Amino acid sequence: MTEQSQGMAAAGDRQALPLAHKTAIVTGAGQGLGRAIAIALAQAGAHVAVTHRRAAGAMAVAEEISACGGDAIGLELDVTETGCYQRVLDAAAEWGSGLDILVNCAGGMHPFTPFLEVDQATFDATLARNFKSAFFLSQAFAGMLVKAGRPGRIVNIASTAATKPDMQLAAYNAAKAALVQFGKSIAVELAPHAILVNTVAPGPVRTDNTRWIYDNPKWQAALRDKVPLGGPADAEDVAAAVLFLCGPGARHMTGSTVTVDGGFTCL
Repeated sequence: MTEQSQGMAAAGDRQALPLAHKTAIVTGAGQGLGRAIAIALAQAGAHVAVTHRRAAGAMAVAEEISACGGDAIGLELDVTETGCYQRVLDAAAEWGSGLDILVNCAGGMHPFTPFLEVDQATFDATLARNFKSAFFLSQAFAGMLVKAGRPGRIVNIASTAATKPDMQLAAYNAAKAALVQFGKSIAVELAPHAILVNTVAPGPVRTDNTRWIYDNPKWQAALRDKVPLGGPADAEDVAAAVLFLCGPGARHMTGSTVTVDGGFTCL
């Protein structure tokens, strides 16, 4: 049992938690940052639909949450397959008696590639994972809420690469910048329906997939110079920002971008 999950087991009366009676769907939640977000939402009382492109990953995290007293279901979802969105949203809504929260976390960088060598397949795949998926999944999710007359929250996971681009990641940087502006655009359109849309922009984050980088002494020395707080965030630091944006404390926030980077973009 992880330290994060132990906190959920000790939550006490779940009916009094800030996200009690809310149902959230989190993409890319079978590992890393998405997993941390799903657990944080469950700790706050939400029913969480854990989605991942591999059913086994989604089920493993859902079972982890359930074993510690939370409420979760695992659903297979490859976010690049737009034709699957409505089926997954309907399944999550039926399980949770409606939907309230969508966290678009699925994404990922393409291999470091000089701009002059980026091919169309790499570009298309990167935009599909990081931007197109959030666009059309948010559209389907918001459409369900508007039809039901139900308020809700959408949180998009972007990156500091949207404003401080990384070398040889032109397609990824562009996708994350598009995601930030997309969030601002739909925040205005969805405000009359009480659907709040915000973005979290992480800087360097240590997860199971990136630990090999950030545990390297060479990278640790470089980050001490580039990050005022001295190193990468943990996944739980980013999850805490998502949790805030989904909770009652963010009821007057929409179209905002919350940066979690230890001061990385200040230098």
